Amino acid sequence: MNVRATLAQVLANPSLRRLQVAWLIGIAAEKAYLVALLVYAYEVGGVVAVGVFTLLASLPSAVFGPILSSVFESFRPARVLLGLHLGRAAVVALAAAAIALDLGFGILVAAIVIEGILTRQHTAFTRALLPALARTPDELIAGNAVTSLGEAAGSLVGPAVAGALLVVGGPVLGLEVTAVAYVVAALLVLTLHVATVTRRAVEGVAETLRDMLGGFSALVRHRSAGLLVSLFISQVVVRGALTVLLVSAAIELLGIGESGVGYLNAAIGAGGLVGALIAMSLLVGRSLSVSFVVSLAMWGLPIAIIGLVPNPALAFAMAGLIGAANASIDVAGYTLLARCVPNEVRGRVFGVLQSIVGFGIALGAVVAPVLVELAGLQGALVITGLVLPVLALAGFSGVRRAEGATVLPERELAAMRRVPMFAPLPLTALELMARSLVPVSFDTGERVITQGEPGDCFYLVESGEVAIIHDGHRETTLGPGDGFGEIALLGDRPRTASVDVVQPMIGFRLPREAFLEALTGSPSSQVAAGELASQRLAELQH
Repeated sequence: MNVRATLAQVLANPSLRRLQVAWLIGIAAEKAYLVALLVYAYEVGGVVAVGVFTLLASLPSAVFGPILSSVFESFRPARVLLGLHLGRAAVVALAAAAIALDLGFGILVAAIVIEGILTRQHTAFTRALLPALARTPDELIAGNAVTSLGEAAGSLVGPAVAGALLVVGGPVLGLEVTAVAYVVAALLVLTLHVATVTRRAVEGVAETLRDMLGGFSALVRHRSAGLLVSLFISQVVVRGALTVLLVSAAIELLGIGESGVGYLNAAIGAGGLVGALIAMSLLVGRSLSVSFVVSLAMWGLPIAIIGLVPNPALAFAMAGLIGAANASIDVAGYTLLARCVPNEVRGRVFGVLQSIVGFGIALGAVVAPVLVELAGLQGALVITGLVLPVLALAGFSGVRRAEGATVLPERELAAMRRVPMFAPLPLTALELMARSLVPVSFDTGERVITQGEPGDCFYLVESGEVAIIHDGHRETTLGPGDGFGEIALLGDRPRTASVDVVQPMIGFRLPREAFLEALTGSPSSQVAAGELASQRLAELQH
């Protein structure tokens, strides 16, 4: 699949399109905020202050992440995203006011902590929401690819704009512009539509606690997902260290000044843009495990090279390579993770990942100044850069196994995707239905449905052929990719025709409750099912 086809596939889905644009703006705002904040930290306290500010933005989000992920699942997704964007706008504006008006360090710390918590939830929620908007596994990969493209574009634009704003108005102006951008992102998600998937109500304190910790237990049960999360965390620890080291490297080692911090981060974004475009062209239909492991190694090596050869031009090139590797890691890794855990715990697993990401970045931010003290700035860069290649090599075989350990019912999903009324449904709704499918088989001459009997299920034909018999007359035949039985279910009426097997049929039976629950969450599928039922009724009455 080429870049144009991947973009077209995502842009053709209105909900995915709105989510992606809001994501791009949110990422650009986040990166601009980070540059402005860390430059301010360096101005007031050097590399130690940069580490402390990074810790404040990361550690609390790790603590509160699992709780918030569980709580947010109870609300409409559009409302959650709206609240996250508006909340970030408010606290960033507060941070700008705290610096400009000298309101006190306590207010600034509170703003940094809250913004960090909301940022992690935004990332977790967006990533977990993609399977609920994508309609096929390939569209999920395409969605992840475009998400990485948006992250790369935002990581390019945000720091570049921040670098310019630092020259014009300093950190305060950078924070003020960031707050406005978050408001724009909030407006884009107001009309976001997500097909509903009913969750069982949780009662009692003990059950609520188990529900909140469900992401952790899911990682224990699904070991492939646990491995992927572990490798993700190793990457974010290195990223946390790089966040701190890059400020010192730009100012002390490379001599490109405070604005150079923004431009180096923008180079990472530019590389991510290229990497996302490559991922969009190459990853659909190809090995995700190999891409993930190779990209993990290539994320770390450029850091070591910057430490070994501290040249500004080379540093910008290596920053671009880091960005390219990051895009590929995200597309391959998040798609693999989504396939390794079932829908009912997927949101909490992504919430756990982002929470541990907070711990990882905090750990990296703490370790970086220690490494600088022990090994010098160049030594710290080299040591940090060599961690990921070693872990990538050690984890390669496990990631290969993870690619084959998908929990998605592929055969059932393939059967449902061939039925037109199910085509508008997102992957999460299809997955939920797929788990309710019961395999069936009938020999030639057998009767599957009898006219006049109550309707209790829907049938999908995977192979074979059946005849529709109305009042003793053969009306039509159905084959692979067709389904039947929807008229009685949608109208709560007796069967309007009999169905006899013409050629041995293999397929699935979908219980009435699962059929109606899936269609209830998707207006477009309801319309398609209603049109099909009306068409078939008209044919029978002709």
